[in-house]
Amino acid sequence: MMGSVPMTEAATLKTTSIITANTVRLSDLFTDLEPGQDRVLGPAPAPGSSIQVGGGQLLAIADQYGVDWLDQSASAQVTITRAGRMLDKDYFINLVRQNLPDTGGGPVSVDLIDFHPIAVPPDDPKPVTLSDLNWDPRSGRFTATIYRTQTTGDSTQDSYLLAGTVHAARRVLVFAHALQAGSVVSMADVTMDDAYTGRAQDRTYTDEADIDGMTLTHSVMAGDAVQERDLHRTVVVHKGDPVLIVFTAPGLHLTASGRAIEDGGMGQYVRVLNLASNMIVTGRPNNASEVIVEAGSSGMPSDSATLRRLSTSSRGG
Repeated sequence: MMGSVPMTEAATLKTTSIITANTVRLSDLFTDLEPGQDRVLGPAPAPGSSIQVGGGQLLAIADQYGVDWLDQSASAQVTITRAGRMLDKDYFINLVRQNLPDTGGGPVSVDLIDFHPIAVPPDDPKPVTLSDLNWDPRSGRFTATIYRTQTTGDSTQDSYLLAGTVHAARRVLVFAHALQAGSVVSMADVTMDDAYTGRAQDRTYTDEADIDGMTLTHSVMAGDAVQERDLHRTVVVHKGDPVLIVFTAPGLHLTASGRAIEDGGMGQYVRVLNLASNMIVTGRPNNASEVIVEAGSSGMPSDSATLRRLSTSSRGG
């Protein structure tokens, strides 16, 4: 009796294939290959991307590697997708935070400009590295270079520039509520934020007295940092104006006629000439015609040379 010849089972074409490796194998196209028949065919698509292998190419591959597959057809097609995980904006914000120099341990806000998420292999514990971080603490702007750990061979995909702004927490005055342009700001209109991480394009303030009586140049919202660009000094006493000088002390209230030597705003110290004593004293305007001189404040003689020098150097001159 003659021995029987074992029948080989024909391979079956896959219609879709999801892979995790960085190469495409014959077994990604066909199931039921013969032992030892599997081969690497070429590079895999980028993580998260797909490629299609058409019927003509499938027939050529099967012929080259001796694959007998069922229902051979030039219209057949296999879609190969490489699995991937997306690195989103939060991933890169945390990466920037980890690579920043010492910011004092307080909160840090990071914003990315023109950001696009990227797909990487799902099982790569360190899919990218960040290098060449350049941060300007004053403006907040930063740039850095991102490199893929597993390169794709495409230079435009394997490294790219990451850019944005970083603001470390700092202690600044912020507006307590919204105010319209032209509003005169008082200390009740601001509050202290000990961990402000928002944007500030100009010098900020930390002392309420510095902004008391100043005028807003534009509208602001609650929580905005109080910046030098937002305010200008409200002049209530002008150089040369007649004013009433008020001396106050416990149990004492004196007045004298005077003349302003320089412009002055609410809450701002201004020098005035006491017409009775011919002494120059310093006080704060209470309104357009009254200057309060605090107890203990001393004056200086108003000789012609001194008056001429003060008049020339005054802010209103």
